Amino acid sequence: MAQKKDPLYLTWMGTAGVLIEDDHDGILIDPYISRPGLLSVVLGLSLKPDRDAIEKWLTRPGTKNIRAVLVSHSHFDHCLDAPFFALKTNALFIGSKSALNAARGVPLDESGLKEAGIGRDIKIGAFTLRFIESAHGPAFLGRVPYAGTIDRPLTGRHSARDYKLGQTYSILITHASGTILHHGSAGFINGMYDGITSDIVLLGIGGRGHTQTYLENVPLKLNAKIVIPIHFDNFFVSLDRKMKNLPGVNFQEFLTTAGKYGNRFQLKIISVGEKSACHTWL
Repeated sequence: MAQKKDPLYLTWMGTAGVLIEDDHDGILIDPYISRPGLLSVVLGLSLKPDRDAIEKWLTRPGTKNIRAVLVSHSHFDHCLDAPFFALKTNALFIGSKSALNAARGVPLDESGLKEAGIGRDIKIGAFTLRFIESAHGPAFLGRVPYAGTIDRPLTGRHSARDYKLGQTYSILITHASGTILHHGSAGFINGMYDGITSDIVLLGIGGRGHTQTYLENVPLKLNAKIVIPIHFDNFFVSLDRKMKNLPGVNFQEFLTTAGKYGNRFQLKIISVGEKSACHTWL
């Protein structure tokens, strides 16, 4: 008889945001639900986290056990809301020097901040976290937007351009029931996954380059069993409205190309806000 696996759940929040939890502890990665409109971003207007929406989201079952908030890079669609989630849950905030400076502007207390160290394991309850150096995808006209670092605390309100990229990470989450790799931005470094495997890959696909090359260097390299596309929704549209794909994401092409590897991995499409029992997939 197969041994019963410990519960392990996954909820996609939209964009690259996910909640990964068991029955005792939860981890948030890149939580982003404020979603200011495209015009505000293009015009360089100050962006304001929607605190009411954050508090409402935190009334969901399971969110009382969030122990850590992780940031894969410090662009606004990954880092604008994350410090406020950490503040409201009293969770440890983990990210790059740039992400920590965004959090200091909230402000978060220094005791609640931890700089991500590449290749260094971090234990959170039954989870082991490892940050892996990665690269941002060529999201806008073949270029990475808002390059650079955040070198001082972001006090007050700031425009999207002030949420500079900083260091980019992928994050490997290990649990007794399986491994999950959060690859939130659609770039990669050759060889970054040498010697690494993951059961589930959360694969950011917005702003990717050549799809087959991307698949070969991320989920296929990781020998993934399950591939879940994320970061393809239009994050300039409120979560209260019907989800639309990000313009130019070419989602159907991704599905067609990824579908050719059905003998290697299962492609799963999950809905925003849906809690999935991912231990049952493995």
